[in-house]
Amino acid sequence: MLWVFAVIPNGPSLIRVLFDLRYSSLKMAERERDPYYLELPFTDTQRGLQATWGLGNQLFVFTGKNPLVSKEQNVGGGVAQIHDVRWETDMHGQITRKLVNETHNVFVTLQEQVQEASGKGLKGLKPLLAKASKQYRSVLKACSLDVFNKSNSTRDEQIQAMCEEQLKIFNTTELIWSLCEILWIDVAPGGIVISQLLDWLRWHFTEGENLYSEIQKEEFQEEHHEYWDCIYRLVLQGQLDKVRYLLSKHSSFKTDAFQSIDDVLRKMPLFSQLFRGNSISEFDMKWRHWKDDCERRFESGEFAACDNLVIIARILIGDDSVYTELKDLCETWYHMLVSKMLYQKPTVKSIDLHYYVQSCMDEFRSDGRVSETDSILLSALEFDIHQVIKDCSAVLSGWWFVAHLTDILHHCGQLESHRLEFGSNLREYLLLQYATSLMSHKSLWQVGVDYLDFCPEFGRQYLEHFIEKIPIETEKKANKMLYICEKRNMPEQVKSICKIMGMRCIKNKRLGAALSWFLRSKDVAFATLIAEKFLSEYNEQGYFSNLDLIDNLGPSMLISSRLTFLGKYREYHRLYEEKELYAAGSLLLSLLTSRLAPREFWITLLKDAITLLEAKECIYGSKETFELMHCLEELTKDRQYLSTDIDTDDLSDLKETIDLLNLALTRNLARSIVMEGSIKPS
Repeated sequence: MLWVFAVIPNGPSLIRVLFDLRYSSLKMAERERDPYYLELPFTDTQRGLQATWGLGNQLFVFTGKNPLVSKEQNVGGGVAQIHDVRWETDMHGQITRKLVNETHNVFVTLQEQVQEASGKGLKGLKPLLAKASKQYRSVLKACSLDVFNKSNSTRDEQIQAMCEEQLKIFNTTELIWSLCEILWIDVAPGGIVISQLLDWLRWHFTEGENLYSEIQKEEFQEEHHEYWDCIYRLVLQGQLDKVRYLLSKHSSFKTDAFQSIDDVLRKMPLFSQLFRGNSISEFDMKWRHWKDDCERRFESGEFAACDNLVIIARILIGDDSVYTELKDLCETWYHMLVSKMLYQKPTVKSIDLHYYVQSCMDEFRSDGRVSETDSILLSALEFDIHQVIKDCSAVLSGWWFVAHLTDILHHCGQLESHRLEFGSNLREYLLLQYATSLMSHKSLWQVGVDYLDFCPEFGRQYLEHFIEKIPIETEKKANKMLYICEKRNMPEQVKSICKIMGMRCIKNKRLGAALSWFLRSKDVAFATLIAEKFLSEYNEQGYFSNLDLIDNLGPSMLISSRLTFLGKYREYHRLYEEKELYAAGSLLLSLLTSRLAPREFWITLLKDAITLLEAKECIYGSKETFELMHCLEELTKDRQYLSTDIDTDDLSDLKETIDLLNLALTRNLARSIVMEGSIKPS
């Protein structure tokens, strides 16, 4: 269902808008069998309603004409309001975000373990998969507890109603997951599931446990108004030790009837206790022996002295009618199913459970209808995995449950690896849907990225499209996105992010930061542009800003010749400041003779050379001086440089500089020739 976070004024009714958007988006997905269908726009020309896809499960909806079209096309004028429409945002809440983040760690760890154990076969994977399944359920249970505490800590009726609804979803999810775990993931040896099903009951039907704790606090326990109901509940769940404890507190416990029922309860063989070191057939023999003894005692009237003990005995011998009488204590058909199997067929295999379902369901279906949860559990007991996943996708909130459960079932080898209409298997399709639902959240998109990593068919394509649409509000977020792209070798996305941030820095006149972004993406064009801005700034102000950055360019300066010149020219200044005049002079000359310096910067370099030519030491010999003279001559012949477009004052300053250069060069040449001629050859 779509959730609109803004009411659309002067448009069709909200319900019709939601229907049209959902119908159109489904038609688009159906028409374009391609993962890139997220890019498709939606237009309703009859109602003047238009929309374009945002990030993940997000639409930007506006009424009237497109605000981006020309005035001639936009008949009627006015600027359309843009509304943010999102759906499948169930995982965006505070408590569900905890579920997303903590189970994300379990998911990633499991995928890594599966890859490491790929050579060990399915047998080696089973313990890892069972452990991961229990961790998922543990996080789910912790979130349920948080919702319960939040509901109890507030008096706001609206918040309480929301908490109750969320708690119901969590409990249903955990109920279904734990049954799927028993049937398909943590499969018991031989397929005998009664012990696991009893734990399943005790975990989800806690009324008997609660009553037991309450009655224990009473001084005269048998006088508690639900004393016997508590005993029946515990018997139905196979908690016989607690039953024996409560019976021992009865005032008639020393009578023959109570002693007989206590003896029967004590001797009842439980499969979980006897399985180790015993075969199934041996357990079955012992259980039948016990049941025959129980029936004999019942028929001989040993429990007739107390009607309540008779009911307990009827449960133990598996009398169908007593389960009908106690169906309110069973609460659901699947509770009744497990209780019946415990006392009628404890060695039942998981694959055969569905044969015994119908009679139990008939007890609870007065109107002949089956609830959504019942339908899912029934499909699970019938081992129809795909129907379970399909129904859960429609019934349960969001894609969290089906994505994670399907992933484990896939690794268990329980799913057929047939391909869906979009070209991916069921596991990948559901993971893509789940990741997409996270992408429209301001922080959970990072979690969605890791899920896309484990979608081999379309995960990378989805990620590339999402990265292009994620808004970059801060440098911190940009760095996170860059880390993600660099780690996954996505150079185009890295370049795009750096370009956005670099242009933003240029707009804010932060040239140093802009250069850092362009260097990170190795963008030659923009690195050259920034280098030219630095050089222009030097010409105007006579000094460099962001010296720390320029001094530490290192190998990065090599991506652009203009940037290389900037780095080398700054190195000349550093050498000059450190009185390394010979090294500075050699570097300055090489910048000119190698043609690395841009032509418009030659006059600046030659002006810098004046101080070296006038130094006490003879920095340049005759050969080097002739090279400088040649550069000056080449510059003065450049008509483009000495064009008439130059201001009169600037032209006068330029001619004065050239005269000074000629004088300095002539004097240095004479001095160098004299010095070179006075040196006697050895």
